[in-house]
Amino acid sequence: MRTLTHTNVNPIPSKLERRSKNRSIRVHHWRNLGWWVILVCVIVTIVELPHFFSNAGEKVIPSRLPKYMLWGGNEDGIEKEAFIALAFGKISATHKLAISKSSFKAQLEALKEANFSSVRLEQINQWKQTNTTPLPAMPVLLTFEEANRETMEIADRLLAKLGMTALVFVDVNQLNQGNITLVSWHRLKALVKTGRWEVGISGCLNKSGEPTNTFPKQLSNRLFQERKQLENTLGVSVIAANCSRSWNSNTGYDAASAWNKILSDASLQMGFVAAPFGANYHKDLKTRFRRIRVSKKWNDTELLTHIKTHQPRRAVFSDTFQSNQLASDWVVDSGEMIIEKNTLHMTNMEGEQGAMLTLGGTEKWQDAEVEVQLKGLPEGQFWISLRYGVDQPFIRLGIANGRVLLQETNGIGRTKQLASGDVFPNLNTLKLRVVGGRVIAYYNGQALTKRPVELESSIKQGAFALTVWKNNESLDSFVTEKASVNLIGVKARPVFSKNVIVKPVLKEREWTKLRQQSEQLSGISPRYFAWIDRKPQAFQVSESTMEIFTRYYHLQFLPALFISSDTPFSDASSVTEQALVWASNPKYHGLNIILKNTLAGGEWRQVLNDLGIKMAEIGKTLSVTVMEDDKQFMSTGNHEDLFLVSAKTNLLTTTPRFLYPLTKKQADI
Repeated sequence: MRTLTHTNVNPIPSKLERRSKNRSIRVHHWRNLGWWVILVCVIVTIVELPHFFSNAGEKVIPSRLPKYMLWGGNEDGIEKEAFIALAFGKISATHKLAISKSSFKAQLEALKEANFSSVRLEQINQWKQTNTTPLPAMPVLLTFEEANRETMEIADRLLAKLGMTALVFVDVNQLNQGNITLVSWHRLKALVKTGRWEVGISGCLNKSGEPTNTFPKQLSNRLFQERKQLENTLGVSVIAANCSRSWNSNTGYDAASAWNKILSDASLQMGFVAAPFGANYHKDLKTRFRRIRVSKKWNDTELLTHIKTHQPRRAVFSDTFQSNQLASDWVVDSGEMIIEKNTLHMTNMEGEQGAMLTLGGTEKWQDAEVEVQLKGLPEGQFWISLRYGVDQPFIRLGIANGRVLLQETNGIGRTKQLASGDVFPNLNTLKLRVVGGRVIAYYNGQALTKRPVELESSIKQGAFALTVWKNNESLDSFVTEKASVNLIGVKARPVFSKNVIVKPVLKEREWTKLRQQSEQLSGISPRYFAWIDRKPQAFQVSESTMEIFTRYYHLQFLPALFISSDTPFSDASSVTEQALVWASNPKYHGLNIILKNTLAGGEWRQVLNDLGIKMAEIGKTLSVTVMEDDKQFMSTGNHEDLFLVSAKTNLLTTTPRFLYPLTKKQADI
């Protein structure tokens, strides 16, 4: 199966030159002061006016949103979810098959201009080991396939100029033989001493240059010896190896497990493998990092486009196919894609069973909402899928055999039908929303089911994909039946965890509001527990109606635990112990800790992280709601409004999940 990407290159406009002209005028200082005052007032009005109108007529609790960094996401110049790794081949000023010196210079300068930050393995290693050590914003790891002498000299001068760093994978055997196309040991040591270069091991070749896929024991022994030689010669720690070849599937053992053991036996902490392009996420194995291989045909704009395609997608994506070229955000897995008259025509090619598109940067999406507009009915079967991955369970909504169908599939051929309905011949709109362990499907604006459907627990995360397949269930590629569909619009967005905090016992009007919000929610948090005056408090015995409600709508039941802002850090161990006792109740999915933002940082932040890990070990979820003002929240016993909170920019489920209070209008977005 091949992967094709279509690049839509947008030219970067040139900067306007400033005009300069000598002028001699009389300066009126008081008049200037007056104009400055007016200007400041106008700016303040422009900034604040949208907030005024957005909150008009609403009761905001608290009065303003807290300004505390979420756990995960990309805010305030940091990155906690993923990094991109680039792989460069040979760079030369003369060699026609290499990346040209001028192209490489333009590419690195473009990365710098676009505010990408080059990172080192040691940063990534620390980032992987903790939830509290972020990477710089827009992190990129620059890697080189071999220690080619011309490549490294060209690259080093540019790295020094731009203040960037890189990783080079070394074939120790070739260096020992004195290969003149490679740097010498002496020169490599000098380059490493600059601090601009880290060194890894080329881990897939044996001494004869052949792949060592069938010799894991020999490979681990070789890597161990080469690591020791590199460390002794260069005086630095070596923690990574790469394997740029696909492992032979006929070796009789699991290649991924073998590679992990090889690295472990060689005392190497990280491994880079041959894999489809994509970002490397916090929860990915350190031995399975992947890279984007830079083509010698790419210019600087194309490089940035490819990186953008595979960065974690945190914002709304919309495509109405206004261009005659497929947007670079899409990754073509199979089939033919043609855009004509604002319509995308997806069809299978000769010898293929169907056609498939995935949206780049969504491979780790968990909660999401997608909507697709079709022009007429498909020829064959058409599906939109969420949490999709090869050979893994996922959820899909589509049109097949004259019916609209919602199905779970185990990824290897077996499906379970969850809902179905009749289709219309002309305009068809499919909408699929997955939040937590439940799914809601819509056809032409109408829900297919009366309430959300519970998902199989193994359907956890994956990409957004569009597929069209032949109706013929046979895998015979030579059947002439076509599979095609015409699309006129696609919209996709990540949906972030949204909880509601309520009183332990609700009145009928409050139950009505809660039912109206049910489709938008991830969990419900009745205010059952608190830590006040340095001791635990349970405000009220749980109400069975609340438990029935959460089960009916397949919501997470996360009772709220309020921690008073005057709680000293010395109480941390007692709070943790009591929280675990409360969370262990089999009726609960976990807890939602509510605390003031001044308590959510520093030492308490690590306590929350550790508590989240301990709760995960017993199968529970920890959410943390951060507030600016906790007095109004806890003192109003008769408050009737729902208190909505959301992890606004948290793409991935992390431990714990930090939530912000929202107004009702914001909660509906």
